[in-house]
Amino acid sequence: REPEQVKAFRDTWKDGIHSYLSYLRDRLTVARELLTESGSIFVQIGDENVHRVRAVMDEVFGTENLIAQIAFRKTSGTGAEYLDSTYDFVLWYSKNRDRAKFRRLYLTKKDELLDTQYTSVDPLRADVGTASGRYMPGDLSSQGASEAGTYPFALDGTVYHLPPNTHWKASRSGMPRLARAGRLIGIGKRIRYKRFADDWPVVTFSNSWDDTVISGYAEAKTYIVQTSTKVVERCLLMATDPGDLVLDPTCGSGTTATVAEQWGRRWITIDTSRVALALARTRLMSARYPYYL
Repeated sequence: REPEQVKAFRDTWKDGIHSYLSYLRDRLTVARELLTESGSIFVQIGDENVHRVRAVMDEVFGTENLIAQIAFRKTSGTGAEYLDSTYDFVLWYSKNRDRAKFRRLYLTKKDELLDTQYTSVDPLRADVGTASGRYMPGDLSSQGASEAGTYPFALDGTVYHLPPNTHWKASRSGMPRLARAGRLIGIGKRIRYKRFADDWPVVTFSNSWDDTVISGYAEAKTYIVQTSTKVVERCLLMATDPGDLVLDPTCGSGTTATVAEQWGRRWITIDTSRVALALARTRLMSARYPYYL
């Protein structure tokens, strides 16, 4: 192999961690100046240095501008001597947290969630092959006393009383309507709310992503420091709109530019290695996107 090609994607620093953090701080400082007031920056880092990089980003962007530390699964197992390291991290900071652009993403409820939480079935709504009849009993009371919401309620011939210092989530007129709609069920000494799986068929993302493995059949990994396309895609969709400008100052194989092009974002991608640039250029010029059809 050419020496430069070997070096291009090797995530090592011969002068130690201090040279790496100095390198990173300089680029983060410039990146902050380039950001719009509503802009965000995402930095991928492994578990070995995430605490160090977060400290540098706190210094450059301010601790108050941290939005999230996202853990995403990179592999199912590594065969480590002790515990496998299966997650990498994305540090998400904004230039100004109060003005940061954020577009919430949703994920369709998985079968595992239905099997573990939505375990009860309403015979009146049961439909073979769908989740329409499956529900989970939800809490119908909230903490804090309230004259309007603290009262005994009769359901199927049984009168239910609330524990001290709690109130019904529904109003006095709403509780009978829920009962007539078959939404209430008595379990023990409490009334529960039937929360059906298809009431809200999606869930919001948390800061832990488990469906981003680059191995096996999920997605082929070509480069040592390559980020999953799915990870880049989610970051881009959460923080930008079509037509927004995305900058990747360490493009590597060009994943960010490829994803930005696919989702209608303008992009600039940079790298200090001509090998990386050649790979990114080839990837972008030969890419095929759904909108081509």
